[in-house]
Amino acid sequence: MLARYHPYSRCGLVGAALLAGLVSWAGAENSFTYGSTPWPLIPEPPRSQVQWVSDDMRINGVPMRVQSFESKASKEEVVAFYASHWRAGSADSQVAVTPAGADTLVGRPHGPFYLMAKVRAADGGGAQGTLSVSQVEGIAPRIDASGIPVPANGAQAVNVVESNDAGKRNKQVIWLTKGSSATVAAQYHSTLTRAGWALLQEQSAPASKETALVRMYSKDKRQLDVVIGVDTQRAVTVINTSLVTFGS
Repeated sequence: MLARYHPYSRCGLVGAALLAGLVSWAGAENSFTYGSTPWPLIPEPPRSQVQWVSDDMRINGVPMRVQSFESKASKEEVVAFYASHWRAGSADSQVAVTPAGADTLVGRPHGPFYLMAKVRAADGGGAQGTLSVSQVEGIAPRIDASGIPVPANGAQAVNVVESNDAGKRNKQVIWLTKGSSATVAAQYHSTLTRAGWALLQEQSAPASKETALVRMYSKDKRQLDVVIGVDTQRAVTVINTSLVTFGS
């Protein structure tokens, strides 16, 4: 089966990460997280290295900032660090510690925001995970796939990740459909070329029931990456579309 989509990656099925770094945009209208309300900071875990995934993004309509970390401390130590730190700084102690498979989620509300540390044990010892701040007050989550051509009749958008990174605006949409991957790929290519998208690159995985097709298109100052594969467990075709607009 194809690799599962990670909500903080730019193109999860092919493992292309979002560019890290701070974002500087001319006006708040171009930003998801820069405005009049200061965003809280999450302290780094003990004995860790932390880097930005993106400090200006939106997931299913929710503005968010995300960092990733690797720590020499154990998973239990990191979980205890955040649980203790946030309980000490919260008058009502609204700290939730929730097991989620191999991960443990530690979270708490903070004004209009929600802070979360997602922690798991790292191979070879230590811990790794993500630190996220989400603006939840006054925000209605939504799946908005506008701006990206629909891959096939009946295709359903299930996840949308948008980000601003170093002069580029990215919008990634994950779609599911019951159509065969070969049929979807042929129809989508025809749709895109008729709309003026030029195919720049194409790559296929070795022939198998789980074959993945990767294509790169361009039009004006935009690049559209398309990954088409099969989720054998759910018997659906998965289409990952990632649209990058340069100099927006």
